[in-house]
Amino acid sequence: MPVWHEATRDLVKQGRLVVLGVTQEQHADRCRLFAQWKRFDWPILHDPINVFQSRAVPIVVAIDEHGIVRRVRPRPDSFERDFLKRTFKDDSPGGVKLIVDKKDLRLLAEAARSTGAARPWRDYADALVLWGGPSRVDDAIAAYTQAVKKNVKDSDSLFRLGVAFRMRYESPSRRAGDFQRAVDHWGQALARDPNQYIWRRRIQQYGPRRTLPPPVVPVEMRGSPGF
Repeated sequence: MPVWHEATRDLVKQGRLVVLGVTQEQHADRCRLFAQWKRFDWPILHDPINVFQSRAVPIVVAIDEHGIVRRVRPRPDSFERDFLKRTFKDDSPGGVKLIVDKKDLRLLAEAARSTGAARPWRDYADALVLWGGPSRVDDAIAAYTQAVKKNVKDSDSLFRLGVAFRMRYESPSRRAGDFQRAVDHWGQALARDPNQYIWRRRIQQYGPRRTLPPPVVPVEMRGSPGF
């Protein structure tokens, strides 16, 4: 990202580009400190449960004024020519506009209980983590647990259940065993998908590092700063 920061700084100042980051990090404060260190000056959204289902970082995505993805992993040296100087038409199906609003936790809970399926339980748990605040972490753990029971192959729910246990471990409502439960669920998720770098990295950051195997670095990350 430092390369992109330098490449886009003037474009942002000129009003020709808006930069927005999404961090795959357990704690927003860690991202805030890293951004200060690297002098990032763009807004950064916090995605602790990997809603985007990213498999590696960084991933640069170019989105036009219509909200349509035009480039994935564009090159900094040709970005202006390939994206900014081009004119795109709104060719989205029906001109669909995405509006993000705070989730209705009551409706999501009712949907989970009425259908009894894994995905509604995971959706409800996601909303509890992202919108419910620290006081709802117990409910999030319970909801993710239901999602895993309904679909034992749901590795995303396993990972997010680990995130919720870690959140409770660091809260005043900590319970004995929360630390290990977080690591165990992250490990179970990673065992199902060993190449999921985001999950592996979370264990490296917060788990018992001395017992971990060497990290598998995705091809697109090799040669990046820090690797």
